[in-house]
Order: sequence, then C-alpha cells, then structure tokens
Amino acid sequence: MTQKIKYKLAPGFEGLDTWMRNLPEYFPDNGESIFKSRNEVKIFNVGDYQLNVKAFKVPNWINRIAYVYLRGSKAERSYNYARKFLSLDVPTPKAVGFAECLSFGLLGRSYYISFHCKNDFTLREVLRYQVSDHDEILRQWVRFTYEKLHLNKIYHLDYSPGNTLINKVDGRYEFNIIDLNRMSFREIDFEKGLQNFRQLDTDRQTLQLLASEYALLRGRDVGKAMRILINYDLKNKQSRHRHASFKKTLRSIFRFGRVA
Repeated sequence: MTQKIKYKLAPGFEGLDTWMRNLPEYFPDNGESIFKSRNEVKIFNVGDYQLNVKAFKVPNWINRIAYVYLRGSKAERSYNYARKFLSLDVPTPKAVGFAECLSFGLLGRSYYISFHCKNDFTLREVLRYQVSDHDEILRQWVRFTYEKLHLNKIYHLDYSPGNTLINKVDGRYEFNIIDLNRMSFREIDFEKGLQNFRQLDTDRQTLQLLASEYALLRGRDVGKAMRILINYDLKNKQSRHRHASFKKTLRSIFRFGRVA
C-alpha cells in the first residue's frame, strides 16, 4: 500500500528533516518506550536533542477522513497548541514538529515530537499522597491553573492527573502541561473553571482544598465553590462507573457468544 509521509518542523529544527521523514519506519524498533497503551511514547536521542515522540494509534474510519480534511490530526493539534501555549508563556515542552502517515488520502498513525521534559513527579503522585508538601503543591497548582490557563482563556479538556509534570526548584514548584491535543479556547467563568478539576478522582478533603483556593483567587464564596466541585466530581465518577459497567457487559456478551 502506498504511504505518504506529511510532516512539519518548527523553525530552527530544519536539521531534523531526514530523521522526521524516516520516523514512521524508525519508530517501532528504536527509542526508549516510557508509556504504551492506546498510544505510545518514546524517548529518542537525536544529535544534541533528547526528543519525546508520542505515536497516536490509527483513528477510526470517520476520523481517518476528518483528521485530514476537517480538523487536523491529534499530532498536528498537539503541535499547534504547544506553540500557542509557549507564545502565551504557558509552560509545556518545546514543540519540535509532527508527522502523519497517509494512505489513499486517509490518516494512519501520527506522531507529535517535542523536547523531553524530565520531572520529579506528576500531579497523580501528589493526589495519592505519595509526595510530601501535598497541600502546598496543590495550592500552587490551582494558582498556576487560574493564572496561566484560565486567564489566558485556555480550557484543557483532558486535565487529568498524569498531564501535569512537576519539578521542585528553589523551594517552589514548577508545572509543565502535556497531552495537548484536546483544548478549548474561550472565556472561563467561575463554575467552568471549577469544572476543569472534575477529572482528578481524588478524596473529598482534597476537593475542598482545591475549591477553596480557586474561590479565593476569584474572590468568590468558598462554600459555594466546594459544593459545585464536589457535585462535578460525583457526576464524573458516576459517568466513569456507567462506562465501565457498559464495557463489562459488552465483554460478557461477546464472551458468551464465542462460547455458544
């Protein structure tokens, strides 16, 4: 099957042209894999650069068309949003480029390339109480979310715990945002801002801390903020439970069908 490689490099990275053209062929058997599920993330040392490459799985048939002709692939969106973040002084690993595999005009795998960002831990470890200074880290993270994202009209649609990388520098915490392919750019009011914390899947005490800090930053009622966020968290957990139950039911049906 004829495959065409479409790619783009950020200004200053023209020297990676040959490597980018060969990335789809090179990716499967090279690099250090640091995450593998639906998508895979690998680290590559290329010249003086340590690069992070996220390979997105082949999308469904509708999106194989839509991502080419209507809205851009996840890799392209990640690249464009990272460039936008950096232009607004929002910390995220420096964007290097993206590549797409096209067959007969349909999108196959796509790749987003950025600098590899080393981190001390992620927000996930903080929420699981695996890191000391739990409360102070979360307070600083809420302020970061409000000042860097919400005031810049950025709403991260997948603001889950693994997508915030954290480093401790001179007694303070620095945050880097990753997984940028799903974003909304809009005015963010008080309730919408609180809704951005709904995917954390954490305990009630932590939710109250987050809501309190966010309310204070926005000059709003703390008690109301707590009620709103706890309600969003409950709805999110119920939705996830329904989804998990549905998938379990489907697996049971297919398993029974095979046995029959």
